Amino acid sequence: MTSKSHLAAALVLVLAAAPAAAQVAAKPAIPPKYKASPMEVAYLPKYCYHQYVDGALQPPVFAISPDSCGTSMNHFCPALVFLRQASSPTLAMNERRGAAQSAVREVDYTIREMKPGCYITKDVMDAKARAAALAKVLVR
Repeated sequence: MTSKSHLAAALVLVLAAAPAAAQVAAKPAIPPKYKASPMEVAYLPKYCYHQYVDGALQPPVFAISPDSCGTSMNHFCPALVFLRQASSPTLAMNERRGAAQSAVREVDYTIREMKPGCYITKDVMDAKARAAALAKVLVR
């Protein structure tokens, strides 16, 4: 599946699962700083959907298993949203800097709390490298 078709399929899945786009990131347990737009959610891996989409999307495919990875993995998907925001040329530079710093903080927390052998360790380490590179470029 190509990157574009993956994105299109994810967007269809996200929008179909929520009766209205306003439901995306509307779960009360998600603090406002962790909210994501429907487009940002569409770019996330499937295991992040449970955190951002109310409705039919349930574990194990659509969530990170706390049994396998730890109970603090809920910080990783917001880190990915912050990475996306830090990469966005449409945001003001100060917003991009803040997003990059938030991504670094959330990824570092995820790594500290992640259980050994977590099945998304490679994704987390890749995000750490991207966050560090963005922070280096944007935060001067």
